[in-house]
Amino acid sequence: MRLNRYSILNPSGMVAALTFLTAFPSNGESPEVAASDKTTASADSVEIMTEAEAAGPLVNIVEEISPVESRSDSTAADFFVSAPASVFPTIDPMTRMDMIDYFKAGSDKPSKNLIGGECRITEESPEKLVFTTSAVSEYTIALLPAPGRKLDKIIMLSRTLKTPADDSTVTFYDTDWKEIKDLFTVPTLDDWMLPEAKKNRKDVENAIPFVLARLEYFPEKGMITFTNNLPDYIPEESLGIAESSIKKSLTFRWNGKRLIMEK
Repeated sequence: MRLNRYSILNPSGMVAALTFLTAFPSNGESPEVAASDKTTASADSVEIMTEAEAAGPLVNIVEEISPVESRSDSTAADFFVSAPASVFPTIDPMTRMDMIDYFKAGSDKPSKNLIGGECRITEESPEKLVFTTSAVSEYTIALLPAPGRKLDKIIMLSRTLKTPADDSTVTFYDTDWKEIKDLFTVPTLDDWMLPEAKKNRKDVENAIPFVLARLEYFPEKGMITFTNNLPDYIPEESLGIAESSIKKSLTFRWNGKRLIMEK
């Protein structure tokens, strides 16, 4: 377990310490202890233990991650680590750090989440982090430029589920991980329909009860695309009218305040 590797930002944006209570050792082995004074490492300090303390079980050891002040150059990986349990309830911060370490080392070794699922990072840059939490669930953390807001950033979090086709939802947060509403309007069937197909709207509605689409963010362009997955879930007898009536993708631009759909 490694400490002091990444910035830990609490939900209020102020400096905070993250503590964990652990039962140690976890593998059932007892650490060898010398007959003289015994020591144990806690964070970056060394504390002298008495003979009685050394002989007792090593439980309730408190480990602290040194607090670091919130910075405007914080990356998507920093916010991945700092996110509260309410955002990623199955991945604790130490596991998130391990995921980052494995990715940076070029390893595809998965980390286990709290319910036994395999998690790994698949893409990382200062503005974007993509990771999976199972074979059917993928997340993207994107930092959108937002002049005038704290740290001049907004966090966009998208989750893509295979249901059975890829379908993405998106949520926005400030840099204290407080949700922000009304930055995006989910496209309707009218938004997806080609102009020439609107005269046959009833037929299109019957063929396509809903549109499942995958979100992808391109930081260098400030662009978000939703690409439909019609062939993956529309019955073959309806696929012809569906594909001839629906746009393959929709493009949104981030204007610093909200996502605007391009016409």
